[in-house]
This record gives sequence, structure tokens and C-alpha cells, in this order.
Amino acid sequence: MAKTAMEDHKLKDWQSKLESAKTLYSDDRNRMTEFQKYYKGDREVRQDPNNVKMPTKVASNVRNIVYELIESEVDTSIPMPRVRAIHAEDDELAKKIERLLENKIHNCGLPRLNDLMERTTYVQGGDFFHVQWDQNAGTHTQIGDIRITEVHPKKLIPQPGVADLENMDYFFIQELMTKKSVQRAYDKDVSETENDQPEMKDGIDDANLNPDLVTVNTAYYRNDEGGIGVYVWCDNVVLRDLEDYQARYLDRCEKCGAVMQNGICPICGSKKAKKSKEDYEDLVDAVEIKVDGAASPATLNPFEQEPVLDEMGNPVIDEMGIPQIRQTKKKIPYYKPDVFPVITRRNVSEQDRLLGSSDVAIIIDQQDTIKKLGSKINEKLLKGGSFVTLPKGKDVEKTDKEFKIIRIENPAEKQLIDVINVQPNVQFDESYLEINYQWAKSALGITDSFQGKYDASALSGSAKQYSINQAAGRLESKRVQKNEAFAKLYEIMFKYWLAYSDQDTELSSVGVDGQPVHDSISRMEFLKMDRAGELYWDDEFLFETDPTSTLMQNREMLWNQTDMKLQSGAFGQVGDLETARAYWTIMKANGYPNAGKILELVEGRIEEQKQMAQQMQAAQMPPMPEGAPGEMPIM
Repeated sequence: MAKTAMEDHKLKDWQSKLESAKTLYSDDRNRMTEFQKYYKGDREVRQDPNNVKMPTKVASNVRNIVYELIESEVDTSIPMPRVRAIHAEDDELAKKIERLLENKIHNCGLPRLNDLMERTTYVQGGDFFHVQWDQNAGTHTQIGDIRITEVHPKKLIPQPGVADLENMDYFFIQELMTKKSVQRAYDKDVSETENDQPEMKDGIDDANLNPDLVTVNTAYYRNDEGGIGVYVWCDNVVLRDLEDYQARYLDRCEKCGAVMQNGICPICGSKKAKKSKEDYEDLVDAVEIKVDGAASPATLNPFEQEPVLDEMGNPVIDEMGIPQIRQTKKKIPYYKPDVFPVITRRNVSEQDRLLGSSDVAIIIDQQDTIKKLGSKINEKLLKGGSFVTLPKGKDVEKTDKEFKIIRIENPAEKQLIDVINVQPNVQFDESYLEINYQWAKSALGITDSFQGKYDASALSGSAKQYSINQAAGRLESKRVQKNEAFAKLYEIMFKYWLAYSDQDTELSSVGVDGQPVHDSISRMEFLKMDRAGELYWDDEFLFETDPTSTLMQNREMLWNQTDMKLQSGAFGQVGDLETARAYWTIMKANGYPNAGKILELVEGRIEEQKQMAQQMQAAQMPPMPEGAPGEMPIM
């Protein structure tokens, strides 16, 4: 279908904005390429800034301290969600949201994404989460699910001059996709298009030889109403253009306006559909909703009655003088997140910069010096060796035999035969290399104890733990930035679920007794009514991360902590069966192998003790005096 002049002008406008933003962001992207090379152990040595005529050298022996120190910082634990309700009546809903997000962590593959982003964040100074709603995902009873992907900072082009995504009017995301995947995702044929961003293929094996790869450009922007719009194109083909991207859209028939079913209009049978923005939906079933200021909930019925009006707006009255009433379906508003679906995770905050500071940039001088020293040491050692002195005209056997014969004419010639060992002195080179390595570690705040190495300065276990804690304190800023990014991610995940999940979501968790707990959550639980009678969606919750999440995910640490509590008498007297029951109940909740079986054995012994006690008590009671049944015994 040919584009109109207005559509063509809009496409060229977005292409112009992208090219302008890329030009101003090119220096940052070039630095990202350089930082990635250092992390991978590139042999190239930077030019000496004091000698611009010095040619670029290639190191023959590289000790990659960038890789070593960044891998020491990697934290694979995921901060678990913590949700607090602003209103007292929403406390139970806050707990449900926590369980919902905990389930989504595994469904969305966050452990794998976190492992990837840990390295990218330290190398490049930051990384990005991208939250989307995948209509083709979900379970058999649920249509659609949240999809979270990672956007490399080289693929995100910010609006020039703005250092925070939330304050931007627009930004771009560029990603490589195959032509068939574009067809499946956007239902547009791009088989004849070419890749308009060839630099996106840098670093991808055989990408330049693959004509099936194209660059998909996505622009997220703020519309005039403050909502989120999206514009997607590939080469000169527009794939998606939605002014209100996060609103609900239905496929309606172009002829009669009915909602399409399986691609066909149920009214006129047409197959031509168009996207129609929907602000309200029909209430299907009666629901109980909370009313602001009211002690008890109100029932919201799916049908409501309203008077029939004539053309003049007057009520229509039947022959009996009774106003006519008709039933209409109750309409409720759709929820819209109205937030950018991209979350920034910074390394260490830096003034007026979208990303944080890169660890590679901090230690890049030390890495270059170590490359030079490593090459120098390597060259010295390889050029050293042994030299043999012989009388002039004499030769020796050059075979591998153990005994070699040298024929001499007189004893004086024997004195001229000698071996000279030439061993270079690399002590000062090694010392300076180690000094640069210590400088790099000091700059990043990493100690030998933190890396798990031998630390001569730690004379005891407590001193070693103190050294580890000191290093962790230096890295605390990075942990704070990580927790902040995950808290924002959890908030947007909840808002996307509230906006697009039409079915109840099943929740699975483990109770305090170690038994599985199954529950469900519905978005209708968040529908409320204000004092004026207007319906709204309750999204007023505080999203944080649990500081104890690292301990909660480390089962072995939990078991050790529980053992210590047992020995200190926190569960009761050691050796008592009730103490053992409390202990194994906690161990079962913490996932200790066979804890459930052991708990059953302990409870069985407790039951046996109770039965034995009852039998002994019955044996010790005096016999009842003889007499008629129901009569008082004669004293």
C-alpha cells in the first residue's frame, strides 16, 4: 500500500531525528566498542598520549585485569520484590503483588538476564531493561504474559542533551531481526528491504554476509496527553504507528465496526480490519469493589438501568404513564501504565550522563601498562638462553644423544670450551606490573579477601571477614543502583500486568510451615470507586527490594543460620522433640533435602509419646466403685 504524503513526511522526520541523535551519540558508542575490546582481552595497546607519533603496538602477552576484576564484582543474586501499601486496606493486595512478582521472576527469565547485565553494566557503565506484553505468551488458561529483554546501551539512542529517560521526549532502540521474524511480529512484508544501519552488524559473526538481517528502529515518545507513543520502521517500511501505545486496541471491521473474530467480521463477513483504540470495556460479572471512605465494599453489577430519551432529550413514557427503562452494559475504564517501558540500570552515577561511569575507563591506563610490561617480560625471557664457546675451527655434535664427543688436540683447547647462561633480569618489570595491578584493584575497591585469594594482611578469620566487608562497602553504590533498577522494573511489571491481563493469574508460594500455598490474583481486585462515584484503578503501592534477598536465595547459608539458632537454644531445649519439630519445620520451609520425611518421623514420635502418657495416666487412676449405672457411688 502506497504511503500518503503525510505518512512519508512523518517517516522522514523520525529518520532525521534518529540520524541527528546517532551523530551526537557516536563518541559514546565508540567508547563502548573500545571498552568491550578491553574486557575480551584485546591485544592492541593505546597510543601514548605524550607521543602522538608512537605507532600502535600489539601486545604479545596479555594479563587481562579488566576481565579478572569485573568478574570479581559480578553478583548473580536477584533482589527480591518488596511491596508496601500506601492505604491500610491494601495490605493483603500488597502481599499478593509480591507473590505475583516472585512468580514472574522465573517465568520471565530474570536470572539469565541479570547474569548478562551484570557484566554489561560494569563494562559500559549501565544497561537497560525492556518490558513488553507478549500476546502470544501465557499458559493454557491465560492469554499473554510479560516479556523482559535486555537492551545493550549501544542499541539505545537517547534524545540529545537529556540525561534521564523519564525526562526525554523521545528515544530510539535499534535491534537486528530477521525478515521472517519482522513479518511474524508486525505482519508486514520486508523481504525487499535492505539494512539501512550497517554499523549494527559490527561484532556479529557472518552478519555482513547475511542478507536476511535488517535493523528495526523503534521510537518511544511522549504524546500530547502525556501518554506513550511508539513509531517503528525498517528501512522505508513503517511497521507500527500508535499515538497511544499503551492503550487497549481491538481489531474492528472497516465496514461495520464490529469486533473481528479470528480475522473475520461476525456481522458482515469482511476480512478487512483496522486497529481501534478502546477507552472502556464491558463488565462481564458482578464484582465487589472498595469505596473510598466506606467501611464495606459495594457490588458493581454488569448491567445498569437508564431512562429511554426521545430526540428532544425527554423521558419516553408508555401508555400507563410509566417512564421506559432500558438495560445497558456497565462500562469500566481500561488501565494505562503511561510510563516508558525501558528502565536504566547504572553502574555508578555520573553527573549529566545517561549511563554511569565504566569500570574499564577507570583502570584502562593500568591495563595498557600491564600489556606493555607483559610483552616486555615475554620478549626478555624468550630472547635469553645459553651460549657455547669453542676453539676456533672446532665443532660439536648437534644430535640428541646423551653422550657427545668433542675431539681436542691439546689440554689448552679444553679450557676454551664453556657454556654461558644469559638470563635477563625481569624483577623490576614484574614489580612494576604488580604495582599497576594493585592500583587497579584499589581504584575499584577490590581486596584479595573479596576475590577469595590469600590475604597476608588478614591475620584471623574476623580480619578476613572485615576485609571482605570493607570491599563490599566500596561497592555499595553499585548495589544501590542495582536495587533501584529492579524496584522500578517490578513496578512496571505490575502495571503491565494490571493493564493487559484479562484472566486470573495463579500464584504459587511456600508457607511458613513449608507447605505449598496456591492462590490467585485478579486485576478486578484493584478496581475501586472514589467518593464522587468514579471508578479508578488502584496502583498506589511502594515498590522496593528486600535487602535480605541474597540470604533468602542462598539455601546453604539459611541452613547454617538455622543450625546456629538451634545450638543457641532459639527453638527450645536441644534434644527435646518439640524443639526438633520446630527446627525441621523451618528446614522444610528452607528446602532442606528430606526435611519433610524427617519432620513426619518427629511428629510420629511425639504422637507415640502422647499415647504412652495417656495409657500411663489411665493405669494410675483408681478403679470406679461398683454400683448401678448412673448412680452415685456409696461412700
